Amino acid sequence: MNSVTNEVKIAMELIDESAINSEEEVDVFGAEDVKDLNWKSLMDAYTCTECGRCTSVCPANLTGKKLSPRKIVMDTRDRLQEYGKGIRKTGKDFNDNKTLFNNYISQEELWACTTCNACAMECPVNIDPVSIILELRRFTFMEKSAAPALINAMSTNIENNGAPWKYSAADRFNWADNIKMTVNGEEKEVKVPLMAKKLAEGKTPEYLFWVGSAGSYDDGGMEISRNFAKILAHAEVDYACLGTEETDSGDNAKRAGNEFLFQMQAMMNIEVMNGYEVKKIITCDPHDFNTFKNEYGDLGGNYEVIHHTQFIQQLIETGKISLNAEVLNGKKITFHDPCYLGRGNGEYDAPRFTLNKIGGITEMKRNKSRSLCCGAGGTQMFKEAEKGDKEVYELRTEDALETGCNLIATACPMCMTMMKDGIKMKDKENAIEVMDIAEIVVKSLEI
Repeated sequence: MNSVTNEVKIAMELIDESAINSEEEVDVFGAEDVKDLNWKSLMDAYTCTECGRCTSVCPANLTGKKLSPRKIVMDTRDRLQEYGKGIRKTGKDFNDNKTLFNNYISQEELWACTTCNACAMECPVNIDPVSIILELRRFTFMEKSAAPALINAMSTNIENNGAPWKYSAADRFNWADNIKMTVNGEEKEVKVPLMAKKLAEGKTPEYLFWVGSAGSYDDGGMEISRNFAKILAHAEVDYACLGTEETDSGDNAKRAGNEFLFQMQAMMNIEVMNGYEVKKIITCDPHDFNTFKNEYGDLGGNYEVIHHTQFIQQLIETGKISLNAEVLNGKKITFHDPCYLGRGNGEYDAPRFTLNKIGGITEMKRNKSRSLCCGAGGTQMFKEAEKGDKEVYELRTEDALETGCNLIATACPMCMTMMKDGIKMKDKENAIEVMDIAEIVVKSLEI
């Protein structure tokens, strides 16, 4: 990605164009054909045993979409063999006017992927079909400008407003207005501190609470942010937010293949956070959690990143908050694992630790590393789903209903939105609640 990084740095005037070595320039962004894929993806193609385990757990395939991770890998192998024979026959300039993209793998297959990584987790020989899909998406976006219209609109919104939706950047901190919390029978206002004001006072907070676009604008996401702010206030945590200085993390741009926009967003955020000497970040969004933890480091953003379920566990273990297990007495709770918290980063225990403090959970048949995606990831939340038998969130809601639960807990704003949609579709709104763990904790706080 160095060539993209250099272009972004030039655009941001961080380096001069004359400083770029022309040898670093690339012919193509992403992958159009097998020659553009890295050696790992090509070796994966030959490693595949064709067992089909990847496809058997793919949420897109399970809901009748065209995508099959097994086919993606086998198509790559078939094209690689064809391309190799052509090179041996006619030399490196071989051209049969065919490519992996379009001739083997269609747009419909590419955009059905939720990037949940269930396929990679299930593979017995560690093949990663998602990496091939993302390289093809990068080519689609950055070379062909052929992404779905709604994905293009999402990218335009991020460029113009700093969020995937058409909301004003000036409204980003509105979620923090008029937050009320009852303490000892008295209603009190919860004030959310800002980094800029802390700096003006000569203070450097221990934590940055990264709210994220969903936590700032989505109705359900804003409720999660408000509830977590209540927890932070009650535990007297030394933290602050960026407010309107925060902008989109770029996660959705990256999953869509718009690497340039991702790096632009990342570098802007890194400049701001490093300016405030941020060392520790807490976020309620597993997608931003994953991006900060695993991808910002490549661009100079190195932080200790904590998901809010992990932080809540720490607060309970250190005695900074106590929970009343009787509040949810009688509620049968099941938990939906967010893909980017669980499979993406191996965190399954923190949310369960908290839920077990207030009554325990009944697991769905697909849980932890084999949890089923909610259907929102990989930019699916911002586009129409590909044709299939049902929506992914509908299938996941059916998993929840099988437990006989009357409360679905999750730990991601996008997961919460999708599970609420599933409950509406099943006409169970009056029987089943969907809550983020932050909301459950606030209801159970001993104050």
